[in-house]
Amino acid sequence: MKVLKNSSTLVILFLMFILSTLFFNLVLGISPILDFFNYMAGKKYLWTIPLLISILFGFWLYSRSMKRKISDERIEIFNATIRTIQDILQNSASSMQLLILDMKDVEVHEEIIIKAEKNMEELKSVIKTLASVDPKTIQLKDLNRNLSIIKMND
Repeated sequence: MKVLKNSSTLVILFLMFILSTLFFNLVLGISPILDFFNYMAGKKYLWTIPLLISILFGFWLYSRSMKRKISDERIEIFNATIRTIQDILQNSASSMQLLILDMKDVEVHEEIIIKAEKNMEELKSVIKTLASVDPKTIQLKDLNRNLSIIKMND
């Protein structure tokens, strides 16, 4: 079912056309494509075939360029989102660093300061991981593995 899910209707229709032509050629002994070309040559309409092919090729190029534009826009949105998240995380890291310095000045228990510094390092590694994400070659499993560094239970 995954093959049919990713195929377009045009590909399925093309395959049905090819199979029906093969059926007519092999089983019934009729060659519909050759008969069609002979008819077009006899009526002097053979010029319509290259015209039809060029129109279909133009539609294909247009579709491909639209898909590329959409992909580029998605990449731009992704990059802007990642930069925004990095800025927010960087601000949080700066605030956390100031908090750690304040905790050292007030002489808070050393264990709490160590946990805060550990969380600070994890936050920095998340920022580095987000910075290394390339939206064109993103592998979600690798990204998930790299981002799953924060351990809430420790």
